Amino acid sequence: MPRPVPQARFKRARALVTVVALALAPACGDATADATSEASGEASTGAATDATTGGPGGSTGGSTSAPAGCPDTLDQCGSQCVDVDHDPGHCGGCFSPCPAGQVCQLGVCDLACGLQQSVCGDRCVDLDVDPLHCGDCDAPCPPGAACEDGACVVECPDGHVLCDGACAQLASDEASCGACGQACPDGQLCVYAQCVDTTIDHVLISGQSLSEGYGAQVVSVAQPYENLSFNTGVRAGGVNLTGLIPLVETQAGALGETIASGMANLVRELSEAPTPPRLLVSAHGVSGQPYAVIKKGTPAYQNGMAQVAAGAEIAALFDERHAVRAVAIIHGESDHLGGNQDYVANLLEWQADYEADVQAITGQPYPVPMMLCQMSSWTQYGGASSTIPLQQLAAARARPDRIFVVGPKYFLPYVDGVHLTGDGERWLGEHYAKVYRAALIDGSPWRPLEPVEVTRAGAEITVRFHVPAPPLVLDAELVADPGAYGFEYHDDSGAPPGVVSVELLDETSVRVTLSAAPVGLNKRVRYAFTGAPGQPAGPQTGARGNLRDSDATPSRHGYPLYNWAVHFDEPVE
Repeated sequence: MPRPVPQARFKRARALVTVVALALAPACGDATADATSEASGEASTGAATDATTGGPGGSTGGSTSAPAGCPDTLDQCGSQCVDVDHDPGHCGGCFSPCPAGQVCQLGVCDLACGLQQSVCGDRCVDLDVDPLHCGDCDAPCPPGAACEDGACVVECPDGHVLCDGACAQLASDEASCGACGQACPDGQLCVYAQCVDTTIDHVLISGQSLSEGYGAQVVSVAQPYENLSFNTGVRAGGVNLTGLIPLVETQAGALGETIASGMANLVRELSEAPTPPRLLVSAHGVSGQPYAVIKKGTPAYQNGMAQVAAGAEIAALFDERHAVRAVAIIHGESDHLGGNQDYVANLLEWQADYEADVQAITGQPYPVPMMLCQMSSWTQYGGASSTIPLQQLAAARARPDRIFVVGPKYFLPYVDGVHLTGDGERWLGEHYAKVYRAALIDGSPWRPLEPVEVTRAGAEITVRFHVPAPPLVLDAELVADPGAYGFEYHDDSGAPPGVVSVELLDETSVRVTLSAAPVGLNKRVRYAFTGAPGQPAGPQTGARGNLRDSDATPSRHGYPLYNWAVHFDEPVE
């Protein structure tokens, strides 16, 4: 279809109408009076003119009901001479008016489009900028593309590239995995820009007593899917790893339910693949130990590497394709007690060591990201605040593609202010499952409910959040309000103004109003940061807050799986 030509504007000079009228006037009578009468008696519109004339004063010889004749460029319509090519009252023929809002162009009624616009169907469009009609009426741009100077231009968001006229995320697009047009075979996922071909996905667990299920009574006694542990159980150790059995939790003295079953079983339930990989989960943490005792080169770490090697060897015996997909960490209490200020560097080193050593043992190309939760129990140890949860968040921000903060633990049920109940462990495991699904199935690096921008105007501080599942909610039912919903303000003045109100601004922002505009240096807003020393952790006591999102992910056991805001201490801009 040829490109439509923008409508031209046609204008008939009023002088032409006057000349035509004078030419048709009778020869008798006062020519000056007749001309004056004709000029003052014009009543027609467009190209039409009334041809009725008379003598002086309009009383000589009576009047005629039709013109004596029309010029070649006009047609006679009743008592008028009209231009049927351009008169909207007689368009293409006498007494054929155009609909309201349309003009007559070359005898055809059409839209009254402005300059630089063209008619496409029943619309006026600018072919230079309209993405539905770019350069031509029948030339739509692909989704996400803009129209500039009559040509489609695709502007891809961050993390995407242009592939065959459409934006693709090479890190997670099965049709363009790692490169445009490089498709994964059917049934394989694209994660970290690699097609993942596995039948057994191995997840390691490390940390201290919470990673071992200390104090948690077993609640997961059956395996609903085909998830696996070693023959030695979830807390597998490093020797006699000779086979794989269905994943169930076991009680060994004070050690019971771990996060393993809650995580693995929800991952399988949420999977949309027809035959998803089975999860093999094995733990090698040590109760009560800081990073220095469980890092690379220690017996605990060597147990983890023994589990990696055994998993690969056993899988190969049964023609299974095994890979370690992640390591789950529950840790930080002992490093809090030891005052470790290098915990960020420790976490970065820990993840890098796991990835390098796992790849060396298995030969797998896939990365090994670290999933960790924030420590929330420092008040039980006698302190009002802790740097450990802040360092855990900082490590994730330093390596957002490799370290993922699952969230805090202040909303979970505890048995003693430090260790979780059996339901608490399984509940936490389902939160790990959500992160696993996002990062290692959907291929989207996980971010928790965390602040991304803090600004101030006078006494009002606005905190904008990354919200996994908007809208934000201030929930004082599931978690008791510690005051100001857990928000506080601090600076170096010695007497910073207090928080007088906290309210939701929109789906992703919170307004914190102070009693006065702050004047001190080092202005900071904090959340779930300060608690009463000696109080146990949990939803009723300890350092906590009331801000959550609206995540509706279904739990296998009826737990609400909202994402709760992380512990934080952020500068105010």
